[in-house]
Amino acid sequence: MFDSSEKSFDSSLSGLGNSSTYLDKDPLSSSLTELGSQQLPSVNAPVDYAGNTRATARAVGTLTATQTFSDWVGSADTNDYYSFNVTTPSNFSLSLTGLSADADVKLLNSSGTVISSSTAGDTTSESITTQLSGGIYYARVYRFSGDTNYSLSLNTTATPVDNTLATARAVGTLTGTQSFSDWVGTGDIDDYYSFNVGTPSNFSLSLTGLSADADVKLLDSSGGVISSSTASGNTSESITRQLSAGTYYARVYQCRGDTNYSLSLTATVTPVDNALDTARAVGTLTGTQSFSDWVGSADTNDYYSFNVGTQSNFSLSLTGLSADADVQLLDSSGGVISRSTASGNTSESITRQLSAGTYYARVYQFSGDTNYSLSLNATAVAPTPTPTPTPTPTPIPTDWYSQNLLDAQIITLTSSLAADGNLSRNDMISIFRDAKDGSVIDANELTDLRTLVSNSTLFTMADSVKVLSNKIANSDVANTRSTIGNLFAGSSDTQMENLIGKWFLGTARPVASGTYSYVSGSLFQNGLSADDVYQGQVGDCYYVATLASIAQEKPNYIQNMFTDNGDNTFTVRFYNNGVADYVTVDRYLPTYSSGNAVYAGWGGGSYTSTSNELWVALAEKAYAQLAESGWSRSSTSTNSYAAISGGWMDTVIRQVAGLGTSSFEAVNMNQTQLINLVNSNQILTVGFVYAAGNTLGVVNGHAYTITAYNATNQTFHLRNPWGSTHADVTWSQLVSLRGIIEWSNT
Repeated sequence: MFDSSEKSFDSSLSGLGNSSTYLDKDPLSSSLTELGSQQLPSVNAPVDYAGNTRATARAVGTLTATQTFSDWVGSADTNDYYSFNVTTPSNFSLSLTGLSADADVKLLNSSGTVISSSTAGDTTSESITTQLSGGIYYARVYRFSGDTNYSLSLNTTATPVDNTLATARAVGTLTGTQSFSDWVGTGDIDDYYSFNVGTPSNFSLSLTGLSADADVKLLDSSGGVISSSTASGNTSESITRQLSAGTYYARVYQCRGDTNYSLSLTATVTPVDNALDTARAVGTLTGTQSFSDWVGSADTNDYYSFNVGTQSNFSLSLTGLSADADVQLLDSSGGVISRSTASGNTSESITRQLSAGTYYARVYQFSGDTNYSLSLNATAVAPTPTPTPTPTPTPIPTDWYSQNLLDAQIITLTSSLAADGNLSRNDMISIFRDAKDGSVIDANELTDLRTLVSNSTLFTMADSVKVLSNKIANSDVANTRSTIGNLFAGSSDTQMENLIGKWFLGTARPVASGTYSYVSGSLFQNGLSADDVYQGQVGDCYYVATLASIAQEKPNYIQNMFTDNGDNTFTVRFYNNGVADYVTVDRYLPTYSSGNAVYAGWGGGSYTSTSNELWVALAEKAYAQLAESGWSRSSTSTNSYAAISGGWMDTVIRQVAGLGTSSFEAVNMNQTQLINLVNSNQILTVGFVYAAGNTLGVVNGHAYTITAYNATNQTFHLRNPWGSTHADVTWSQLVSLRGIIEWSNT
């Protein structure tokens, strides 16, 4: 039974439209427990000024500026409708405030379809902001829970006139910087600005002061997008471009949220050094001249023209970079003589010997914007006297050895080996080994070795033997990088043997994947062919594609590149600015556990096959070894296959064949020129760095050998050094792919 604390319903306890709660006292305790809530009829509900359906909606009429209405919704009046007209495209806003319970609001079109809703929880105010065209609309205020009074405000303002290309804000001719402040949001999603550029100009745009996410686009006169900036959140936006004379638009637009903004537009006249014919004229280059400038998105190229009056040693340095810029040395026709393309903000440099003539230095953006300092230097080369024919060496008088050498044992051995006037590779190996008697090379022995090398012209000695002997007796940067070290008075016999192994026996093999295995077969099998080339697991397409072209067009250059030493080693010749340099390789090559090649293939399959043809694999291995000497690759390269990943074909032509080169993007050539090159015996290659996403079967970031032209279907055959997935492309396709064509000048 209930005790005397039980409460029955008392209407005086109930607010308008509220519920009463029945409480029951637990007979076993003095606490009260809630039995539940029950909806009770409302008493004396307020007058309803707004209708409960669209048909009975409160008629606001044509909405201009702001109109405000007070009413209530609750259990006895769940909906209030308001109808209003908009006569012109307008920015519309609605607010529902003064809530003591949860009410929501919707914006409906003339058919009752919901355009937008606001459904914040509890007593939080509601709001809607949008853009409306002319027509009839409804605002529906409705109860979610509880009963509440409310204040409804409706507002329209005519849509700004800068929301389309046709109604863009006219800036006029843009010179210098002009700034504008405005806002974009749900009620004004686009702002357009039209401006003119009178002459080719560097253009920049900045959008700042954002409190929400707005973006910006640069459009051409037809509304086509030239560039966009779409940073997230309230991050500022910017665009930098080079524009030709004409009409343009800047479009500022809402991504999400509403925000004020500040827009700055700047145009400055484009520098005149952006092409060969407008290059900055340096004049005749003598000594060093330096220049400071910048390259970036708005000024991608700077050209400098200069003359060299006589045969000169030329050097160029590009320093002070904060982003990635590169440099090229061009001939008078714009053909690439040499380039430097270090990554990031690493300085660039080029060193070449130039004959008299006109040249260009091209500084260009790779990524980002950067200031730079460019230094150009030319020093005349002393005239080379006409060489006097060297007579066939005659045996050196015996007293020469005793008069010029110090160590008795070296005197005896050398005079014996050179009795016929010759010092061969094997002779020099014997002399070097003899010098390490007593397990150390003393000062006299070291002096004698250097004396023999410096007087090598007295003997009949192969050029490769002279060069390699000098690397042992004197120095080479590869000695120190390999940790063997240069020879010195006190060097051990172990160090001497390591130097002999490195330079004469090919035992200093490049760091590689797989396992080194002795490979059977011959240096050449049935002549040379481009089809001998199969690239392996290192990114040296530029190198092996060039080897393929040399094999096809000038096979004797490959044959003369190698000297078979008769002891399963081969001396391999390269050219450093036209001067021969050499390394020695042995038959050991990296293999997989299957016995096949890790790197360049040798055609016969397993390393045990006698049908293997070794020249490509050995030339690749030699190039990897050469990298440690510092001149063929970067100045910090190591003796490794990884060191030869990435490069350009014209560099290989100069370093392997010793020939001058040319390099042009296809767009700067014509079809007849390329056909003539194909039909010549010039080394001919093409590389692609702008062909991402093409559907022609051409691999981007890859080099090919151009081996043939098919006049019937007018296609050029591009041999892939992978040995498969070759491509046949027309001239127009080659131009569209922006192929970079590089070839030997002879």
